[in-house]
Amino acid sequence: MNRTKNFKIGSIAAKVLGVIAIVLEALPGGAVLIFSDGSGSGIISTYSYFSLTPFGYANFAPLITGLLTIALLVMVIVGFVRAGGKKLRTATIVVNALAVLVSISPLIYGVHYYNTISAAVTTMLVLMLGMTVLAKNE
Repeated sequence: MNRTKNFKIGSIAAKVLGVIAIVLEALPGGAVLIFSDGSGSGIISTYSYFSLTPFGYANFAPLITGLLTIALLVMVIVGFVRAGGKKLRTATIVVNALAVLVSISPLIYGVHYYNTISAAVTTMLVLMLGMTVLAKNE
């Protein structure tokens, strides 16, 4: 397989992973808030990554992750359509790595703030990071 073919496969995979991540973020179960009910246990509420409710309750990571994922998908599409230069590819990798770090930051509050949808979003972003790194090396 030649380098151009590897580059195209990596770019297509990165785009697909980005779209899957955005779809998962749009589901109403990824961002977790736990409200006290006075009895010692909490009431768990889940929201879309794009909902402002978690942001208002100081859970900033889901919204920031969603916005970074959208920016990342735009960068991947622009970079791979135009066969962008090294600077754009490097910026894409940096934004992707930042998105991965922000996506796992709810774990700072505790494991209850991170669910399967959150883990799936992080997995898509990590795989996307791998694809963009492979495409950069081609």
